[in-house]
Amino acid sequence: MSEKATTTEVVTKIRNISAVKTNESATHSTPVMFNFGVNMEEADRRSDAVKLNFQMNMETEPAIVKFTIEGTVTVTGEITEIEKMLSADPQSGVPHVFTRVYQEVYAVIFLLAGNLDVPYPSPALLKRTQVRTAFPDQIRQ
Repeated sequence: MSEKATTTEVVTKIRNISAVKTNESATHSTPVMFNFGVNMEEADRRSDAVKLNFQMNMETEPAIVKFTIEGTVTVTGEITEIEKMLSADPQSGVPHVFTRVYQEVYAVIFLLAGNLDVPYPSPALLKRTQVRTAFPDQIRQ
C-alpha cells in the first residue's frame, strides 16, 4: 500500500559555480559587506511540480571575492503548497523557495571561501537582505 505524499519536496541541483578572489592580500578576517543578486526563472510547470533556473551572485564591498552559483530547483507537491513555497516571506521579502536554495548552496560557498581565504558570508544573510526574483509567469493566488 502506498502513501500519498502530503509534503512539499524541494530539490536543488547546482550546475555551475565560480569563485574569483580579486584581492590577494585579503584574508577570511577582512571586514566586508556582502551584496547579493538573484535571478530565478520558471523553466517548467506541471500540476504537481515547478522547476526554476536560478543564478546567484555574491560580491563583497570592498571588492575581494565574487561567487556565482547557477542551478535548478524543483518544487514538487500539491499546487497550494508549491504556491506557498514560491511566495515571499513577509518578514524578509525573500521567496521561501530561495531560502531553501541558499541553505543548500551555503555549504559549498563556505568551503570555497575557506579554500580562497576570503571572508565567509553569513548563513543568515537572507534575513538582512532583500532578494529580487523574476518569475515570467507569475503565480496568481
